[in-house]
Amino acid sequence: MTKLIAGSMSAGRYNVRLASSKKEIQAAQKLRYEVLFKESGGRITREMLNTEREEDEWDHVAYHVVVVDSSCDDKVIGTVRLVSNQALEEGQAFYTEHAFDLSGLSTNYDRILELSRACVSPEGRGGAALMMLWKFTMQFIEQNHYDVLFGCASFKGTDYREHTEILSYLYDKHLACEVLMPRVKRGVKSVAIEDFSQTPGKGKERGKVPTMLRGYLKIGARISDHAVIDEVFNTTFVAIYVDVNEMFGSNHALVNKSID
Repeated sequence: MTKLIAGSMSAGRYNVRLASSKKEIQAAQKLRYEVLFKESGGRITREMLNTEREEDEWDHVAYHVVVVDSSCDDKVIGTVRLVSNQALEEGQAFYTEHAFDLSGLSTNYDRILELSRACVSPEGRGGAALMMLWKFTMQFIEQNHYDVLFGCASFKGTDYREHTEILSYLYDKHLACEVLMPRVKRGVKSVAIEDFSQTPGKGKERGKVPTMLRGYLKIGARISDHAVIDEVFNTTFVAIYVDVNEMFGSNHALVNKSID
């Protein structure tokens, strides 16, 4: 296995790096609980209420990227979780595979990285935190020679009709090719975007694209043809992937590209 390369980045009072202790991982899990469940209306379990953290079976095999605020005792104010196919245990699937068949990706790429659980605390929004998460992750992907990254792009709420404009735009402009298409699994509550897709307007739908997703789209992201209705997280989401060769090109300049 290739030796892991990971450094850190700083901007003002913020520093981004891989979590270096159990305490930092638990702080990231607490932030996930606060943002992805309490704030967003997700389905909170009794265990979450007891621990005030959101955790699952992938946390112990993941790299946890954290943004810490040095002006507030290194409080974790941003996080994203990275899971490599080389770190999965025998028989363990990726988190995204609970909803999608990713055999197109696994057949055509060797080194695969899943991005999930990205969130920033309210006090860290509108500043450098999300940008730092993004730049660190892009550098991590490049330096550790991954071939493809993937994850889910989520929209708040389980009524897909509230998101028909943006989903139509993504379907029209950023649909995955047939060979690599993430296929929604049988029995998963979902909707075919083609069934409600409308002719995209004059770009106004792009204004509704979440900041993180805008970053994905700028580096060549492609989406699934179905949107999943996720009542646990109170979201509607599509699977998304990016081919790293297409992302970086020959000069790898996109590590420093803005997502604003």
